[in-house]
Amino acid sequence: MKKRDDGQLGAVAVIFAISLVVLIGFVALSIEAGRWYLVRSELSKAVDAAALAGAKNISNPFLDVSTIAREMGYENFRTGMLGTPSSGQGSVSFTVTRPDSRKVQVTGQVSSTAVFARLFGIQQVATGSSGVAEKNKVEIMMVLDRSGSMSGTPISDLKAAARSFVSYFSDTQGEDKVGLISFASGVTVNYPLQTNFVSGITAAINGMTATGATNAEDALDQADGPGGFTDQTGIPGDLRVQQYLLFFTDGRPTAFRGTFVRNGTTYDAVAMGTGNTCTDVYDYMGYPNSETTYSTSTLVPLPTGDGLRTSGSPLTSCLCSGCQVTCVSYRCPTTRWNIFSDPVYGLSNPLQCNRSRSEVASYICRTARQMAIDHAAVLKAKGIKIYVIGLGSVDTTFLHQVASGSEYEYYTPSSSQLQVLFNKIAKEIKLRLVQ
Repeated sequence: MKKRDDGQLGAVAVIFAISLVVLIGFVALSIEAGRWYLVRSELSKAVDAAALAGAKNISNPFLDVSTIAREMGYENFRTGMLGTPSSGQGSVSFTVTRPDSRKVQVTGQVSSTAVFARLFGIQQVATGSSGVAEKNKVEIMMVLDRSGSMSGTPISDLKAAARSFVSYFSDTQGEDKVGLISFASGVTVNYPLQTNFVSGITAAINGMTATGATNAEDALDQADGPGGFTDQTGIPGDLRVQQYLLFFTDGRPTAFRGTFVRNGTTYDAVAMGTGNTCTDVYDYMGYPNSETTYSTSTLVPLPTGDGLRTSGSPLTSCLCSGCQVTCVSYRCPTTRWNIFSDPVYGLSNPLQCNRSRSEVASYICRTARQMAIDHAAVLKAKGIKIYVIGLGSVDTTFLHQVASGSEYEYYTPSSSQLQVLFNKIAKEIKLRLVQ
């Protein structure tokens, strides 16, 4: 039997003891690191809240921005929190600076008191966080769908959501601007873009009624016209007012505004399709800024022609769009929408005579949709950010093309959720962290 080597056993014991100390050290450091991460995370939240509170009160003459920011910082990260020093060296502190007239920068510093890490001579671990918030001076145009499908509960819920949205800007209405455009068959600038808007725009929202088709393209176009956004051409980027458009709809574009000529007279009017997908053409063409329509004794339905049957013997030939064609049971058109190409895009028959109602209806929807997308592109090219809210069975592909990006898109199947979405967008617009 081999004799036990006491020296060898002693060496193993020493190695084990050393290894145990190292293992305990690593465990201690991992625990400490987790606590240090938590301290930094909470400090970052406090810094962000402090910067936001300061920026929110930049225009408040009764409060000192630096004081309110520091107080908010200490409110969210109190001295002694999470085992940090309750006083003296290493206790939490907040420093507030102003990079420019619209920004507030807050820097937080605090040290975590070491426990296990003291085994390695570490007494405190310092951490810091910095955040910048900017007070946005904004212009907002609300462009809201009040077509016939919104009648009843949906229009009531929309009004409540719009009023709530406006109330978010009541404390800054002295310098921020908000306007309202609503659309159905016609488009109304209910409240031109201006400051001190809460009372007036609330009354305009309450006065909206649901009726008619969905003329989204003209509404987007008018947002950039009289009563809409201010022109910031040539203004340096850091001095530009931030501009946002909030576009709401519960359907798809079924109408567009344009000019046409009939018997030598030029008219400004709206062509309208029926239903959510233009399954037919309305028997009347509408006035551009109302839901009233032209009389059939003055104008006739089909936008590509009179659409009137001949009386007596059929005409054997007539002049249509500069070409000789045979019109067996219809007169040659004397009505022509200027936006229509010749031949009409997407129609198999290049002649403008004897168009079917379904052909014209389909063209109205395609034209209305593309015009809306084109107007939105013009707005976005000018730096205007477009939020969209779609209710129910909407064309999400269309709204995606209108919006400034997927993060600007919101959808809901129920009008009861509109206020939640409007409020969420209001918060995003009013104040945002920029660093």
